[in-house]
Amino acid sequence: MNDIENISSQADVQNAANADNAQSIKQRVIQDVKLIENLVQTGVMTQEQGHNLVNYVTQKAFEKYNSAQNVQIPQAQAVQPMVMQTPDFFNQDGRIDVFDYLKQANVDFDDDEISKISALVEKIENSAVDKYLRAQEHEKTLNSENESAKQRLRANAQNSVSDGAKNLVFTREQIGKMSGAEFAKHERAIMDQLRKGLIR
Repeated sequence: MNDIENISSQADVQNAANADNAQSIKQRVIQDVKLIENLVQTGVMTQEQGHNLVNYVTQKAFEKYNSAQNVQIPQAQAVQPMVMQTPDFFNQDGRIDVFDYLKQANVDFDDDEISKISALVEKIENSAVDKYLRAQEHEKTLNSENESAKQRLRANAQNSVSDGAKNLVFTREQIGKMSGAEFAKHERAIMDQLRKGLIR
């Protein structure tokens, strides 16, 4: 009878421990999601990158929860908190924020996972640089096209003024009112129109 009671009490303790562990994991995920939201809001990462990181964090939490449910770790082998050393890759502005986030996640990242995260960060950086360069190139192209259009407009405006003077048929009255300078300016057109019999 005592053995049955001992088994029952051990099961109760185990269930309580599992519930505490599940609650702890849930709290960590909530904190991590809030941190990711802050990173997205401050522009450290895009909405899509934040969404992907949230998926990653929740997947890891789910795996951790399942492993805690299925594998009983003896008390003597309790895992000590891991002190992550900062790899050279993360010793740069912007990247250090990602590494600080990973340290706060309380998840044991092995070298392979760190390598994958490094590759993801590098891909995000390259994507941001490419996007910036494309925007700069687009702006340069627009400026060039605008300048070209302005030059064409100026040329057309100048041509239309001179064409207007060429196509203007003078009258005797207009010629009579011209100063010597005006007549000299339009002399060729006037003489041409006289020869053609256009001036009346």
